[in-house]
Amino acid sequence: MTTPLDSMDIVAEVIRTHYGFARVGRPEPLPGAHQRRHQKLVAATSEGPFLAKTYVRDPYVLDDLRFQHRLSDHLSRHGLPIAHIQPARNGKRIVEVDDWALELQVFVQGEPMRVTPGTLAIAGGALGRFHEVCRDLPRPPRDARLWRFSEVPRGLFAQFFNSACEAGGGPGAIEQCNQVALFLHSAAKALSIENRDRFETGLIHGDWHGGNMLFHDGQLAAILDLEFAGDGCFLEDLAYAVSSLCIRTSTDAAKLTQRTEQFLHAYEVHRRLSFYERAALFYAAGVKQVASISYQLPLLEGRLAGHNAAEWLERLALQCEWMHERAREIRPGT
Repeated sequence: MTTPLDSMDIVAEVIRTHYGFARVGRPEPLPGAHQRRHQKLVAATSEGPFLAKTYVRDPYVLDDLRFQHRLSDHLSRHGLPIAHIQPARNGKRIVEVDDWALELQVFVQGEPMRVTPGTLAIAGGALGRFHEVCRDLPRPPRDARLWRFSEVPRGLFAQFFNSACEAGGGPGAIEQCNQVALFLHSAAKALSIENRDRFETGLIHGDWHGGNMLFHDGQLAAILDLEFAGDGCFLEDLAYAVSSLCIRTSTDAAKLTQRTEQFLHAYEVHRRLSFYERAALFYAAGVKQVASISYQLPLLEGRLAGHNAAEWLERLALQCEWMHERAREIRPGT
């Protein structure tokens, strides 16, 4: 449910009534948060600040939310930090009102992950631990071989290439586009549906990037947003993480190598990668990188992280070249 601002007093009254707080301030939208599937609001109360999330009161939505609560409990029991769910006075953790529902989380002080050698090691270790302790946790069924960013839609990439040419890509844009396209062709073979049967599956987070990890005083304070968690290939989480945390912001080969090695070394403390995962990882990360840039640029009016489409095409060509070289280095026994 998307709650209009003039309905915030209603949300405050629901919190006051169902949670028994002596004082509840008018909730305000969480700054910088995506408000797509549900609204995220900060509510100041006599018991401290809380993060309130509103949902459509739909059986499927609420069943999924209950699964997230079970997963959150499981992570907490195994020493992974999460934002704890506040129970209402009746002991339930979902309050249902008319056609909407509300969940209240303890507000965690912290900031999104900044990429440093220390935070990369923490993030890699946390993901490895997540996969290790959740491998056999019961979860809603879905085809684990299918994942987001498993391929780059041709139409989307063509639109990105045209935008790069319009942004001044020049003659070099064709060569860069061909370089990226050749990488994607190799990636399609490595990530074919037939090959995906070789990748281990289990419960994955589904959205492992810096914005979903809060850090405080150099330590991981909370793993956030479990809404994409479910059955999947561990490679999906790894590709998302390597793309977002290790590759996204740099074209320097030494830095890319250092970052990925720091992240993967910490991950493998908890779960070793198979040969097939190693052989496909950089292709999967590259597909995620190209797909997400192609998708996000039009939404942000042609400029992402300070770069236009032409600049991103040049960066992607360099990044894909590095990832292709890394993928070809993988041999049995490495």
